[in-house]
Amino acid sequence: MWSTAMKRIVRLGLPLVVVIILVMSFVSARSMSDMENYSRLINYVGIVRGASQRVIKLETNNRPDDALIDYVSGIMEELLSGEGEYGLKRTVYKEFNDDLEKLGSRWDLIKEEISDVREGAGTEKLLNSSEELFDIANDTVFTIEEYSGMRSAALARQLIITGVLCFLISLFVIIYYVREYFKLSRKTEKLADMAGRDKLTGALTTERFYEEAQKAIDREPDARIAVLYIDFENFKYVNDVFGYEVGDAILQKYVEVVKASLRNGELLSRTMADRFVLLRYYEDKQRLLEEQQELDRRFVNLDVLPDKHSITVACGFCCREDVIEQLDIHGLINRANYAQKTIKSRPDEHYAFYNDSIRQKLFREVYLTDRMQEGLDNREFRVYLQPKVSPYDGMIKGAEALIRWITTDGKFITPGEFVPLFEKNHSIKKLDTYVFENVCRLMQEWHEKGQTVVPVSVNVSKLTFYTADFIKEYREIKERYGIPDHMLEIEFTETVACENEKYMTQIVKELHENGFLCSMDDFGTGYSSLGMLKNLDIDILKLDALFFRESKDLKKEQIIVKEVLHMICQLNIKAVAEGIETDSQVAFLKECGCDFIQGYYYYRPMPAEEFEAELKRQYGQKR
Repeated sequence: MWSTAMKRIVRLGLPLVVVIILVMSFVSARSMSDMENYSRLINYVGIVRGASQRVIKLETNNRPDDALIDYVSGIMEELLSGEGEYGLKRTVYKEFNDDLEKLGSRWDLIKEEISDVREGAGTEKLLNSSEELFDIANDTVFTIEEYSGMRSAALARQLIITGVLCFLISLFVIIYYVREYFKLSRKTEKLADMAGRDKLTGALTTERFYEEAQKAIDREPDARIAVLYIDFENFKYVNDVFGYEVGDAILQKYVEVVKASLRNGELLSRTMADRFVLLRYYEDKQRLLEEQQELDRRFVNLDVLPDKHSITVACGFCCREDVIEQLDIHGLINRANYAQKTIKSRPDEHYAFYNDSIRQKLFREVYLTDRMQEGLDNREFRVYLQPKVSPYDGMIKGAEALIRWITTDGKFITPGEFVPLFEKNHSIKKLDTYVFENVCRLMQEWHEKGQTVVPVSVNVSKLTFYTADFIKEYREIKERYGIPDHMLEIEFTETVACENEKYMTQIVKELHENGFLCSMDDFGTGYSSLGMLKNLDIDILKLDALFFRESKDLKKEQIIVKEVLHMICQLNIKAVAEGIETDSQVAFLKECGCDFIQGYYYYRPMPAEEFEAELKRQYGQKR
């Protein structure tokens, strides 16, 4: 309210006050000019008084001075008229003007008496008039001095009032603009703070967190600081089942709970989606862990969660004291994130501290990442093949291409160790293309040797799947090695297929047009497999090993598998059962009409040379 009134005063009142000041300044300037005129009037009335006495004295001594008489007459005439060479202006003060009239009349009388004296009259009358003129002149001087004093006092008051008014206005303006400055500063700070906060939750943005956290680390090099990387597991499930509004409310409530626990200098950021980063000060790591566990328990028990078992919190800790390198905030966050990721392989654990074991694993990842391109260039990545076998005659009918990394010094690196790294640094497409081309080269060699050539499936990663020109590239490689149509299968996981069914449908269509077969891997592990089958024109369906693990209700399991296989057969889709290891499983699948079996029961993945030898053993040499 005060600010609004101030603005109204500044907008309306200030111009009026400025006008008043200008008017008063003009009046003051005019008054000062009048004061100067009054001084001249006093001076020239004094001249009249003195000069007239000299004229009379000269006349009485028979020494007439007409020039002096004319001089006094000129002054008197200008005093009365306000016009002339001496710059004398008439005043508005009546008493002074009346005295001037008397003075002028007396001077005119004296001039007449001077004429009489010159004609022989006596001087007594002239001397009497001289005394009267002197008295009138004195009165006139006193009158103008009195008036001048009054005007001086009025001018002084005007100047004081103007000065005070100017001071008050200046003070008012200063106060107003100082307030506006601080108000603008607060608004700017607020806008800057808003710009540095996540719009949904109010937590700091990643950039703002980096900036503030780095300052804290630099400011307190010896403080016990920990960075926590927090991720909600199964959050996609919450969004899919309960909707994004519920998901957003959960994120907002979590930030509210965490912010209430922040101590001075501690920071919270939402980095992306359902992931958060915390900077904490601590005295004891066990206490730090317990506080976070208690905070997460409180959050999980809030009413905002529609299903208290739908979300679990995974949290990685990186304490500065556990890091042997000099790291900035980015390095600490990366290590906290790495610690958090180790939890995913341990379902019963939700918290992990960055330690020496994790450090060694991280260094191992860095080493492997640095060696990736060198390994590709040196052809250290070897294609292994796992046969797909017909359960009816035991013959190899196809194979799946798998990749193994065998370093130049003979060390074996498992796919579970290096494939996630290729995905992480977006090099997986190179590996996909490498495997595909090596498979084409092998098939060309088999053909040139007169070997039986069976279809081979190659896996395509999510990154390759979404690369616009991968089909064109694969077709060119296939044609370069002279591979006939329908001898190469492009294998997608069910998860990739589910993400964008429309895009997947188009990809399958284009693959068929370019002579490829299409298979879906891991069927039964995703969200909507049955719904996709009616829309996707796939050629082969691979039943995940999950279907064939030991269960408490074997009969129910067999009913499901049997019906799925029957449905697949009705859709003219070939079926491959993965992970088969026992005689009973093979017998059951034969009974159900499963086309191919892939598993340790028949063959483990083997080097290409062994696979070629097995083909030769089964089919012999064509030529």
